[in-house]
Amino acid sequence: MNKISGVYCAAITPINQDFSVNKDLYLRHCQSLMRKGLDGLVLFGTNGEASSFSFQEKIECIQFLADNKIDPKVMITGTGSSSIREAIELNKFSENIGVKASLLLPPFYFKNVTDDGVLDYYRRVIEETGNNEFKVLLYNIPQHSGVTINFNIIETLLKLYPNNVVGLKDSTGNLDNMLKTIKYFNGFSVFCGNGALALHTSKRGGAGAITGDANITAKLLSFIIHNFKDEKSIQNFSDLQSLLENIRNVLGTHEQVSLLKAYYSVADNMPEWNKLMPPLVNIENPKDNKQVIALLDLVRKIDTLVPSSP
Repeated sequence: MNKISGVYCAAITPINQDFSVNKDLYLRHCQSLMRKGLDGLVLFGTNGEASSFSFQEKIECIQFLADNKIDPKVMITGTGSSSIREAIELNKFSENIGVKASLLLPPFYFKNVTDDGVLDYYRRVIEETGNNEFKVLLYNIPQHSGVTINFNIIETLLKLYPNNVVGLKDSTGNLDNMLKTIKYFNGFSVFCGNGALALHTSKRGGAGAITGDANITAKLLSFIIHNFKDEKSIQNFSDLQSLLENIRNVLGTHEQVSLLKAYYSVADNMPEWNKLMPPLVNIENPKDNKQVIALLDLVRKIDTLVPSSP
């Protein structure tokens, strides 16, 4: 049985004109997401533009959410950093406030690093966090990090820290490899980073999804993953999965964070959503953007298609 499972949204992070986090809008966004059936939120992951914020900004924002009744127990915090010290301190902070787990990206920038180097990083972060029960999810996104979390790394860490290293977010999009990981590591929580593939992995023992597309598909994706075992009794189940795939296909036609923020600037009629941290750039005139228009049309169908109960 997976030690952590469910559907978690990798929340986007709204920012102000001066590149500080818009904390009030961030709070409202997280509250809105949690009303849509999610099991939790991932804060400062890739879709949260984590690498563009400082350590201090991250802890202030996470603390702000906790102080305003976003239960830390529904939080998974992105704690990875190329600075080992920052990764350790953010992991410690997360453990201290009682989050569900941390999502630990391997160190990036240096390429062609060895497994031993990656393992040294993870060992130091886990050991210096100082709690042999604090749950850690490895983050496999080599297209951004330049580091592949392979079977050797997973197996070694599981032997060393069986109570800490409980799962993996796989954002490679490689379904075959995800299924092999699920099969090889029994009880290891493999989360799919692509909402459209989450049903396929969940049917084969996957833990669920941690994905940025849940910023707009939360209700739909949560229903699919929480109810797939009753698929035969849900008349329009295939239509739900098709809608999810169509939304994901549109998201795949443009840099995702800017498209999600452009969508919210129109859907919520809040132009302040349409700001990003450099080097990402916003979509100009989002009301006239064909991808935004397509997403608006698709997302409107969610409330119509998702049953109120299975």
